[in-house]
Amino acid sequence: MNNIAQQLLAQYLEPYHPEQSIPDYLEYTFDKNHQQDTWQHSLNVAKQAVMLAERYGADQHTAQYAGYLHDLSTLLTDHEKVILAEQLEIEILAEERQVPYVLHQKLSSWLAAEWFGLDEPDLLSAITCHTTLQAELGTMDKILFVADKCSWASEDSAPFIHQMKSAAEHSLDDAIVVYLDYIWQQREQMVLHPWLKAAKAAFDMKQTGQLLSTLPALSQPISWGPVTARFQPITSLDEIDIAQISNISIVPMVGDQVVIMQLEDGRWELPGGTLEEGEHYVTALEREVMEEMGATLIDYYVFGYFQCISSAETPYRSYIPHPSFIRLTVYGQVQLNHQPLNPPDGEQVSVVDVVSIEEAIKRLSATGRQDLADFYQIGYDISLRS
Repeated sequence: MNNIAQQLLAQYLEPYHPEQSIPDYLEYTFDKNHQQDTWQHSLNVAKQAVMLAERYGADQHTAQYAGYLHDLSTLLTDHEKVILAEQLEIEILAEERQVPYVLHQKLSSWLAAEWFGLDEPDLLSAITCHTTLQAELGTMDKILFVADKCSWASEDSAPFIHQMKSAAEHSLDDAIVVYLDYIWQQREQMVLHPWLKAAKAAFDMKQTGQLLSTLPALSQPISWGPVTARFQPITSLDEIDIAQISNISIVPMVGDQVVIMQLEDGRWELPGGTLEEGEHYVTALEREVMEEMGATLIDYYVFGYFQCISSAETPYRSYIPHPSFIRLTVYGQVQLNHQPLNPPDGEQVSVVDVVSIEEAIKRLSATGRQDLADFYQIGYDISLRS
């Protein structure tokens, strides 16, 4: 620690000696700096963390001290937080420069380790992400996060607290999802930390995996003629080889309802199709939506893909990957404008209906297309969480 950091901390913290009681030291420090309310909050968090640790089989002493220490660096002003992080060579993300207050989680963890000599990994990790979460969370990370949020004084300023407390009685994950869903609804008015985005993606993927396991057709390999396909949920195109995309399918939506289409031969079919040679998958999606539904694509969101393996000797079309290729899956809003274009070389659509998700699943299942019913179900469910 250099002189600038030492001088900055000396304004708030007196030297700590190992024989001192950490809670007594913290109480004195917060009182000296006229932040008794923050210390009272820390005590409440520690108490809540101990109860959660007991409930979920975690170390209660670690949980208690994480609660005591998690907000220590809030003693500093936001400007000072940035200066201290720079002097300590702690990475400062762009979002943390926009909202410097959030740096207190990293700085408080540093103080726990360097000022007090604490080296318990679970304690330091929990403090480091207690405001933003992160993609991979241990039990102690979840305990401190939930304890912190459930100890906020005003339910008026945080309307999710009651629901979060109720969820925490049976599941830390469910309690965190309550918070993430609330924040996600407000995301346009907020600066979202990358760690929080990563946490949201991780929890969404976990929920998608749980739903997928309940869907009889989509959770197993599907046979489409010579093609065997297996569905995989994803949150980013970085997870696949874009060059392998040869088809694209959509769960089309109008508001909170879905669009389904029936062919002239009576079959219900999956909206979407094969890319033309050299065609980008977005262009293909726009084209297919227009041809098959007479619609304009308003937006789209990738939620998964079918990894397909063909047993045919030659590819369906000479330019597409073979025998392995990807059918990309998206959901998105569309605007129905006119009748399907039904080009001669495409599927001939006779009916385009806008129905509830329940009605869509009912119709698709009744005609033996459980794979389509499952596809609509998972796409619709993911859209509600995004």
